[in-house]
Amino acid sequence: MNTNAKERLELISGLITGLLGIGVTVATLYETRETGRLLHQPAPMMQTLVLWLILFVLPSFLVAIGGYLQTVKKQARGGTMVIVGSLFVTVIFALSFVSLISKWTLYSELMIALELFALLTVISSLLVKRHN
Repeated sequence: MNTNAKERLELISGLITGLLGIGVTVATLYETRETGRLLHQPAPMMQTLVLWLILFVLPSFLVAIGGYLQTVKKQARGGTMVIVGSLFVTVIFALSFVSLISKWTLYSELMIALELFALLTVISSLLVKRHN
């Protein structure tokens, strides 16, 4: 696999990771709203949004931006950003693994895809870094 293909893989998988972070947040907001509706109570939408922005969107954007910085801008700190963001996503995934498989939903699929693409970005980032 040549360097150009590795860089494209890192860039694309990083972008997908960022989008999946948004997808997990949107799916959670939908579930929160529906739960509030079913219970006839106001849903804590703002708290959910802030928490999921911190837990999923920021780390997945860290992966996406890091992949961009490493491949397009050729900055070494991009690889560090990819590793830190992916590590955070992996820890959250590991902590929520039991609840993900106990109730299979769209959220579970998005979380698994987020984890897989974060790991793919790390692997391709390490390959690019190693080649350079």
